[in-house]
Amino acid sequence: MNQKIILASGSKQRKLIMDALGIEYVVIPADIDEKAIRDEDLKLRAEKIARGKAEEVSKTNEGIIIAADTFVACNGEVLEKPIDLEEAKEMLKMESNNRIVVYTGFCYIDKLNGINFSTTSISNLDLREIRENEINNFVENNPVLQWSGAFCPLYLYQTTFINHFEGSITSVSGLPTDLLVECFEKSGVEIKGSSL
Repeated sequence: MNQKIILASGSKQRKLIMDALGIEYVVIPADIDEKAIRDEDLKLRAEKIARGKAEEVSKTNEGIIIAADTFVACNGEVLEKPIDLEEAKEMLKMESNNRIVVYTGFCYIDKLNGINFSTTSISNLDLREIRENEINNFVENNPVLQWSGAFCPLYLYQTTFINHFEGSITSVSGLPTDLLVECFEKSGVEIKGSSL
């Protein structure tokens, strides 16, 4: 019997990744106060938020539940989603010619198969110098308010900001497929892929 697969997130980027895998799923965003979940260890913070989302959705829904949370750290400062375009510009100026660390907490719950897994995927990116006119144009023409640190390499032009990369490109975009695919295999979920 096929289980319902639930993505506990309304993130456009996460949906794009799920669509690319060719998986049938439903979106049920978790209603939790993410800011109430804190930990000085950023790896633990990301994992705790992802787990909080998954567990909240699992209270009222049956099936496989997938949750994630992503934020960026730069110069020791955590950068979440900017509140406005000016803050997005300031974030990109900080990230310019600098190293950013992207933390993506991941949680996968499949009660039927006894899977309850969570962790954090960490990626390091060294960015080139981003000129002020580039920042202004990028912020004005892209949905930067949806992205932690105003950064999402699923948008091809922003990929050109990267000089060096270590980690998972899908994790930086919000959902680590290396971890997700391994969990799907344990649940017996077939990945069909898509032509997107």
